[in-house]
Amino acid sequence: MSDVYLINSPESFTDVKKTISVLVADDHLFMRESLRGMLEKTNLVKTLYEVENGQRAIETLSSHAVDIALLDVRMPVKDGFEVIEFIHKQNLSTKVIALTAFDEEAMIFNLMRAKVSGILFKKSTHQQEILSAITAVMDDKNYYNEKVNIVIHANPDGINHPPRIKLSAREFEVIVLLCHGLSTKDIAEKLYLSEHTIEGYRKDIIRKTNTRNTNELIHYALSNGIVQP
Repeated sequence: MSDVYLINSPESFTDVKKTISVLVADDHLFMRESLRGMLEKTNLVKTLYEVENGQRAIETLSSHAVDIALLDVRMPVKDGFEVIEFIHKQNLSTKVIALTAFDEEAMIFNLMRAKVSGILFKKSTHQQEILSAITAVMDDKNYYNEKVNIVIHANPDGINHPPRIKLSAREFEVIVLLCHGLSTKDIAEKLYLSEHTIEGYRKDIIRKTNTRNTNELIHYALSNGIVQP
């Protein structure tokens, strides 16, 4: 079940046509509370659904009409890409603004290929940018963080060349941290997971990439544009 917040009654809006329903999907309580607090101060949102993983996001989208989904890319159970895929397969009118902690070129192009309406980076976004993104998407426009436009301008054909392997958002997170020199123990501590779990991800990625060890995996990731040097 999702937490549902009726932000205001319809009578309190100056233009009811502009009020929307929003789904906030993020596994971090602080992020959800921050987004909810921000949206409560606006006159944009009528109903807010709040969930902590991708599976619950799909359940909410299955039973409620949602105009905009503020969607964390990396979530437990099912990740953001799986939720986006569900939206497309069901031909839902929900528009997605993706929130990600990674601004790697590969992540940007993966989100562009997924046809999201907006891309925001958690480590640099702020309240005004989030509101600007929502407003743009409400007007049937796209909103991409400035870095997205820089990446696309620098590599305009990148969106047409998908990676040879498909990584989950969590696997992408692990491979980026490996490329940044973190050990299994360091990654486990950073992601609040067990070393056993991280080792399982590492082995799965090695199998997917047909590499033999972490050094080959890092070389593969850098050579194939999964992670930028």
